[in-house]
Amino acid sequence: MISEQVASLFTNQGKVLLKPINLIINISNGVNCMAYSRSKYITIGAVVYLVIFFAFASGLVNSIIEGSKARAIVVPSRSVQSIGETIVTVMILFMGMVGIYLLSQVGKAASMRNQWVFVTSGFVTVAIALVLGYNLVQLKS
Repeated sequence: MISEQVASLFTNQGKVLLKPINLIINISNGVNCMAYSRSKYITIGAVVYLVIFFAFASGLVNSIIEGSKARAIVVPSRSVQSIGETIVTVMILFMGMVGIYLLSQVGKAASMRNQWVFVTSGFVTVAIALVLGYNLVQLKS
């Protein structure tokens, strides 16, 4: 089927429609578009993976084992962690990840103004996540 499409690009009833260089450019543009398009199932799987990874990284198992009796969102003890703390920590980790994503978009921005917007919003988001994380640790002390 692809060979028929390639042949139809070159000729149409004996007439040459495209030069070979244009064919290569068209094929390479199609490959680029296919490389950047993702299935929604892959995106959903990636988000679920990140949620599970961040949940385990923030102490989900510890909060299930030890913190099931805690009634407060933040228990002022370093030896006990509640489920609420785990949820707050997961949100803080996602906030930091969004900040890092914004910083990674600086290289893809077209104008200097957009680059500054990505840089400032990325650093501000990461700084807010760090401050929230340190405040959570300070509440535990």
